[in-house]
Amino acid sequence: MQTYVSPPGIAHGRYALTTDDIAAALRRRHPELAGHPDVLAAARAVTGRRRRRTHPCPDTQAPEPYAVQDRHGQLRTLMQQACRHALQRAGVAAQDVGGLVVVQDPPPAEDDPFLDSDLVLALGLPSTTARVPLTGLSTTGAVHALIVAEDMARADRSVLVVAAGIHEPLASASGAPSPAALVRCLMVSDGAAAVLVSSQAPATPGLYIDETWQYARYDSHASTHIGGYRAEDHPGLAALPWLRPGQELPDFALVHPGGPTPLHSLAATHPLPQTALETSLTSIADDGDLGAASVLRMLARLHESPPATESHGLLLGLAPGHLAAACRVRWATSATSQRNRPKLTHKGAS
Repeated sequence: MQTYVSPPGIAHGRYALTTDDIAAALRRRHPELAGHPDVLAAARAVTGRRRRRTHPCPDTQAPEPYAVQDRHGQLRTLMQQACRHALQRAGVAAQDVGGLVVVQDPPPAEDDPFLDSDLVLALGLPSTTARVPLTGLSTTGAVHALIVAEDMARADRSVLVVAAGIHEPLASASGAPSPAALVRCLMVSDGAAAVLVSSQAPATPGLYIDETWQYARYDSHASTHIGGYRAEDHPGLAALPWLRPGQELPDFALVHPGGPTPLHSLAATHPLPQTALETSLTSIADDGDLGAASVLRMLARLHESPPATESHGLLLGLAPGHLAAACRVRWATSATSQRNRPKLTHKGAS
């Protein structure tokens, strides 16, 4: 059975901030770090870009509290908007959804334990909807959720997948953060993305999942921080069978290895063709880093400028340290179109 992934529904943070305004706000709030080489280089690299954020640039230097309850409410709003857009684009009624996979990756103390059940109520999904909440997956979240949804869709149910990235307001942090934290403020956006995963073939070209793969291995020497690792050295890349020597490389690759810097490093050093990574590079530069939702945001861009029919591709999430998740996909006109390649469905790392 082949599995189809609908065009994503996207919800953005309310405010469109320029990176230049963000940089100016950071200089006002943290003048002691304004001249740090990493901060200056990051500000130059993203000058003229826009970031969608849930909160505006602060007018004052006084820190403002950001309650966990406020974050929960804003996260739910973005997820609901993205889900409704996805259902509308797929032409599927809420009552026809049979599964819901929800990705959230907040700090442990900020986890929302009722998010998935409340989304069922807010969206008007059937009360019998199978729910799978996912946490702790970092930047592999959306790809991992697609793998879970692909399994659920085999039971002939349409599965809604939603992920979101939301970050602290610029005015909420007090004290002096690290240069890396300021750099990240320039790179991230707030938003949510949702897709419908189904075994039903659509009438228009789109994305199909052929194979899936997951990797998890504890490495006591690996850095779990985005700024402390090189994506090209991630052990999951060496373990991924589809990128080994002799394998046909993908025509397109939607990759989120933890942020813009790891992605650029990967593009410069890995055998993946630069042309295959163009959508990923453009999305992370123009849309910002949406965390777990980034790969789905990249997929939305792919729909805006689709590849040739029967192009094969890769969806890949790499979490700093030890997690990876991947889907081998095709851009096709119907679910009956097949490619001659061995099936590696749900093959784990050895």
